[in-house]
Amino acid sequence: MTWSENLGALKSMATDAAQAVGKKTKELASAAKVNFAIRTEEEKIKKAQLELGKLYYRDFVVGEEPDAAEYLPWCEKITESKQTIEDLKASLEEGKTEESEPEECQTAEETKEESYEVAAEEDVVMPQELEVQEEQE
Repeated sequence: MTWSENLGALKSMATDAAQAVGKKTKELASAAKVNFAIRTEEEKIKKAQLELGKLYYRDFVVGEEPDAAEYLPWCEKITESKQTIEDLKASLEEGKTEESEPEECQTAEETKEESYEVAAEEDVVMPQELEVQEEQE
């Protein structure tokens, strides 16, 4: 294997690693967006429950019978938000299960060992070996 082939292999490994990092970053950003949407829906539920409670308490204090027509829009908002949360959680879980198995990457030690093997085959002095030779002199 020549220096240019070694360099090409190194470039290929670096490109693959960069692509894997980019893919994982996109996945994490997507998950963050979904989690933010879930929190937004949870806030909508809290606000609707608060308004519903205010209406009920107002009717209680005055002694009126609860008016379903007045309560219904708030109940529907809560139901819609809960359904949206379920859908978002399902899409989040779906995204987790669709993730492919992580590609097997070489460790720095494995890469270093391979470079020594290639260097030994070609009688090429590696930069690390030059440092050692300089220290010995």
